[in-house]
Amino acid sequence: MATGGLMRFRGILALLVLIALTGNLHATDLVWVPEGASDIPVVLTPARLRQPQSEVPASVTVIDRELIEASGARELYEVMRLVPGMSAVKADGNVPTVAYHGTQARDSRRMLVLVDGRSVYQPAFSRVLWNDIPVAVSDVERIEVTRGPNAASYGANAVTGIINIITRHPQDTPGSSVMVRGGNNGVSDARLTDVRRWEQGALRTTVARRADDGYDKPFRGREIRDAKLVETLDMRLSHDLTERDTLEVFAGGALSEVERLEEGALLDFSTVYGPPDEEARSGFGQVRWQRQWSPDHALKVQFYAQHLDGTQRAELCAHDPLTGEMGPGGGLLYSRELRELYEANNRDVDATLAAAGSDPAVVQRYMTLINSGAGPFCHRLKQDVQEQRLDFEIEDTLRLNDRVRLVTGANVRHDRGKSVALLNGSAHNNSYALFGNLELIPLRALHVNLGGFWQWDQINSARFSPRAAAIWRLAPGHGVRLVYSEAVRNIDLYEEKADTRLRAYNMPATFRADTLGLLGWDNPELFVTQTAGGDLKPERVRSREIGYFGRFMQFEVDLRVYEESLRDLISEPTNPFRFDATNDNQVSHRGWEAQASWRPHPQHLLRGTYARRHTEADIDPERRLAARHISSMLWRYDFREGWMFSSAYYLARKYSNNRFYEQATAQLTRNVPLARGELALSAQLEHNVSGDAVVFRRNDYLDRSRYWLSAALNF
Repeated sequence: MATGGLMRFRGILALLVLIALTGNLHATDLVWVPEGASDIPVVLTPARLRQPQSEVPASVTVIDRELIEASGARELYEVMRLVPGMSAVKADGNVPTVAYHGTQARDSRRMLVLVDGRSVYQPAFSRVLWNDIPVAVSDVERIEVTRGPNAASYGANAVTGIINIITRHPQDTPGSSVMVRGGNNGVSDARLTDVRRWEQGALRTTVARRADDGYDKPFRGREIRDAKLVETLDMRLSHDLTERDTLEVFAGGALSEVERLEEGALLDFSTVYGPPDEEARSGFGQVRWQRQWSPDHALKVQFYAQHLDGTQRAELCAHDPLTGEMGPGGGLLYSRELRELYEANNRDVDATLAAAGSDPAVVQRYMTLINSGAGPFCHRLKQDVQEQRLDFEIEDTLRLNDRVRLVTGANVRHDRGKSVALLNGSAHNNSYALFGNLELIPLRALHVNLGGFWQWDQINSARFSPRAAAIWRLAPGHGVRLVYSEAVRNIDLYEEKADTRLRAYNMPATFRADTLGLLGWDNPELFVTQTAGGDLKPERVRSREIGYFGRFMQFEVDLRVYEESLRDLISEPTNPFRFDATNDNQVSHRGWEAQASWRPHPQHLLRGTYARRHTEADIDPERRLAARHISSMLWRYDFREGWMFSSAYYLARKYSNNRFYEQATAQLTRNVPLARGELALSAQLEHNVSGDAVVFRRNDYLDRSRYWLSAALNF
């Protein structure tokens, strides 16, 4: 931030702190109290306490059922476009990237995502797999997005923000339903929801399928391979054990199949004839028990286990490194001698290949291959990934009096990753945490929130993430907040213990019969390998913000001005062909955001968001998803009984310093009452207004308009 702007920012903070500390003034002395102020949205995520949105220690976006329906979102990640400052795009065609104040285009590792209190952040490789979240859009009750660091409440990895997805309670689900959807670009979806109720509880089960062909405009003369198929199962059960005790059980999983583009580095060594595909199978189980000791005291105990098993495969033929042609000499790339030469040349690929023709051991191995009579060295390359997590948490909420509330808790977690290709085996990490958030009301108009999360694990040692916030209640439904927070993103298992081994599978019979004699070892591996140094430290962020939330009759507004400093960032590539991980990079964000909702009439809902951000980074990859301007507008019109029309507009300008993207959508729905149930019909249209690709040039549609029709029978 420029010196003048920084001084003004600090001046505003100091002025508001001074006002907040003048306890002899009352809120009603300063601002007119509007009607309807009691109808303020209540949120839970920022401090783990139920608080009116005007009194929370963070900027929050709440997306309820009404907005979700109006958005017309087909996939869960698309709903996030309604959040100011949020990038929600398909940077890789069939792999969504969702990031608040995004930097790297394929990276959502600095934001935590919860589903009904369960973290879907994958522990071994720091990622959120939006395709594999087993929640149908129709089953989401609301989404609370904390915009800004919130490690003080949820620990490491809540660096830029938290998305908390809350599904519909089984008792609140209208009933069973079946839905089908079809459209261009290969859109083919289906969903079946079954609801069972009894006196003390209910069960909701949803089975869903999503498929599409991704972007379809040819790029550089070739088809883009980014189609996908995702099948999910999600179950939520709630049962009242007693008047004070509730037991909830969640379970589900996903099966995804996605096409992948060839790894660029592989094309330097090989011809890919069986394009890569990736499969992932995941599942989870979660149990949550809640006891209401009294109106002022509650206890929650939760345990969950989750598992992911993914595999990426490609069929290829290795090039002879001396001639560049396919033949038995291609096996040299998987020989023990070339690996040893690679190590001797400090893992420099170019230097290794340049020296190969003059190294006696390599030349001898090469002649053995050429004289073997074998054909081209064709094989399968496989990258396998398994991730498991066991998590136990206890949380206690206590209201001491009208001015003091406290939530405390503890967490124990076990993470494990396994991969022959990336870890050369398995690795694990155990962590232990204590957390607390204290809400104080020392003055009638002043709310103070103090929070902290202490965490220790085997890789990152001990870390503490604090937050301090002061909220000055100008009037019921109006609050000015000052927030300071710190957060870290922990080093994951791969960054700490990477040991890559790209092994050759399904080799030709000649090579399988005498692997040791032809290639020098029993389990041949590509000569390129990478190993983590084990000396990285967690990424960290410091954030300062001033914000305002206000509710005027049927108009609601939230403003945020912020300054964020990210340090010790790991921005360089960390893949099997290049592992240059260091903590040498940094990013600074400053800007402002606004979101507003207005209901001028019971049949009309208007909502708009805008985010203006200036990002400074010392390395280009940290600017690729840093859009300068992000905005959205949505209009919902319930013009007749059973009829709804909605339209939305999304703008992202200056992606990757020059990309510009505009999209407009329109939706028309009709609910037709039946003798036993209801028939819901919907038509959706999406149009790329700007005609530009999304983030990267290859992410484009042949037809700028996409459309689909859906029909659902609710009974």
